Amino acid sequence: MQNVLKIAVPLLIIGGAFMLGKLLISTKEEPKSRPPVAVVPQVDVTSVALADHRPPVQSFGTVQSYFETSLTAQVSGQIIEVAPKFRVGERVKKGQLLVRLDDTDYQSALATQQANLELQKRTLAEEEILAKQASEDWLASGRKLAKASSFVLRKPQLATAKANIASAEAAIQKALADIDRTQLRAPYDAMVTERNASLGNLATSQSSLGTLVATERAEVRLPLTAEQAVRVDVPSDEDLVLTTPTQPGASWKATLTRTEPTVDPQNQVTYVIAEIENPYAEDKAPLPVGTFVNASIPARVIAQTYQVPEAAVVNDAFVWILDAENKLVKAAAERVYSYESSAYVKIDSQDLESPLQIVTRPLSNFSAGMTVKAAGEAK
Repeated sequence: MQNVLKIAVPLLIIGGAFMLGKLLISTKEEPKSRPPVAVVPQVDVTSVALADHRPPVQSFGTVQSYFETSLTAQVSGQIIEVAPKFRVGERVKKGQLLVRLDDTDYQSALATQQANLELQKRTLAEEEILAKQASEDWLASGRKLAKASSFVLRKPQLATAKANIASAEAAIQKALADIDRTQLRAPYDAMVTERNASLGNLATSQSSLGTLVATERAEVRLPLTAEQAVRVDVPSDEDLVLTTPTQPGASWKATLTRTEPTVDPQNQVTYVIAEIENPYAEDKAPLPVGTFVNASIPARVIAQTYQVPEAAVVNDAFVWILDAENKLVKAAAERVYSYESSAYVKIDSQDLESPLQIVTRPLSNFSAGMTVKAAGEAK
């Protein structure tokens, strides 16, 4: 009997639990269905208006010297003086003495030519007297001067004496020039970039004594693409601005003066030349030759375009516009120019009035007519 109870009691408990569960399931209420919540994407927009824009043209280049001179002696001689200012990094003025050569030989040559000139003057005086005497003797013989030969009247001798005087005078001028050339002077206001002259050295026409670069102005060659070149006027009355990463915060003004007549065959760019006045001015930061610079060049106006963020232009072909009903409109966009992070485009606005609400960061799942919410709007 106890064994039967041990088997029957668990079966009764299981059966009761099964019936109770079935009853609870049959009396459970069906859950109420809820409509799905529509998710409206949030987008960033910017308001842009149709207007004329004038973004500058960006270029770059390296500063070059306007004049650069290798200082070379025109005469040979031992260096007997080197100016204290003739050192690398020093500024020198036009006409300032830099190097002096020993002029003893040239002073001697001058004295020799001066003595020769006096000798030739005496010879000319003698020939003039002899020529006059020859004419008087010819007339005294009862003959006419017209029948006398030029040799009898000593005309060739007289011409030779005059030519010798002219030659002696020219030799004196050459000797004076040689003496002057023993003093090497700065041909213009300049900065000394190299010096090879030292006391006691022998200077010749084959040896360079130093290098000077002009401080009055410098140049920079700026490459322009075909798209940039059509927007730049050369020469220009407006100054462009030069900056360099080596001197943060400093800037220099330059002027476009001319265009090189050829196009670079490797990259098809055109070079324009900008001149910088007084690049070594003492009242501002110097702009040394060889400095890499960035140039911001004033350019022509881009008429009736929209300035939009670069990221707003999708596939370089269209933009998304938010209309008055917060629906997306897909509009074709033609890029006219790019500058920094902005694109200047012409937009087929499809009868939407300016200003336009341009989506700045379009999503890949956008579709025309899709409802979105501008960032910052109330829920």
